[in-house]
Amino acid sequence: MTAIEALLAGLVDYAGLFPPASLDMPIAVRNYAEYRSGDHAWMLGRFIVPVQRLTEFTKAFHGACCDEQVTPWLLSILSSGDMNEDKRLLENLGEGAAVIQALEMKAGSAAQLEQLLSAAPEEVAVYAEIAPDQSQQMLPVLQRSNARAKIRTGGTTEDAFPDAEQIARFLVFCAQAKVPFKATAGLHHPLRSVQKLTYEPESGSALMHGFINLFVAATAAYYGASREEVLAVLLEDRASAFEWSKHALSWREQKFSAEQIRKARENFAISFGSCSFTEPVNDLLALGWL
Repeated sequence: MTAIEALLAGLVDYAGLFPPASLDMPIAVRNYAEYRSGDHAWMLGRFIVPVQRLTEFTKAFHGACCDEQVTPWLLSILSSGDMNEDKRLLENLGEGAAVIQALEMKAGSAAQLEQLLSAAPEEVAVYAEIAPDQSQQMLPVLQRSNARAKIRTGGTTEDAFPDAEQIARFLVFCAQAKVPFKATAGLHHPLRSVQKLTYEPESGSALMHGFINLFVAATAAYYGASREEVLAVLLEDRASAFEWSKHALSWREQKFSAEQIRKARENFAISFGSCSFTEPVNDLLALGWL
């Protein structure tokens, strides 16, 4: 496995149901089925679906594919916020070649997080979306429950994007607490850059974080980089600053082997949700990194 493959393997959880794509279920399911058979399927992670739409997913799933001979689809389920209701709705996933690997929830306080985690199913990975400025209060709760963090890195409005300093603190705190994380929203592009917020012709633009920046910064945090060093990676906007060789990645004076990157991804920097899979792939191809 090369360094770039170690960083990108299974990185993109497909969230085609969500803004700004907001696709209907049959189209999102067909897209995911197509991506699974494409040249870059190795970059594809889980299919994200709200628990309230599992019946709809099951119908679309069986209409688009799949028999039990294929590699199972991995699902990440968005919680309704009520664990008893979630458990009831999870029964709407029909038998077949799709399995629930993760459950994603939101929590506004440590007390609420404790309550949700105490009722969460034990057989799946649980991610709790927390505000970056609540990391120090929330991470001990996640640590005790062997749960994972989730950070929102953007949206369809400029004010939905946390600043790089907030993300740097989140990454360092997660690394220190040994709490794995995933990210969601606003990460369609590899590098920090100004991009359109939606696919509408009249869409405004905003400065967006890059997924390469984020996951290289997370790798640095995992191996003990300071907040300042992590922040510097997040702020990097030059493709030439990331030097990929077959077996390593170099950024300034930092160097990570493919094996180090693989371990960071496996144990810490898990994935990010994106309503587009083709945009990240096409941007990487344009950079010559794939």
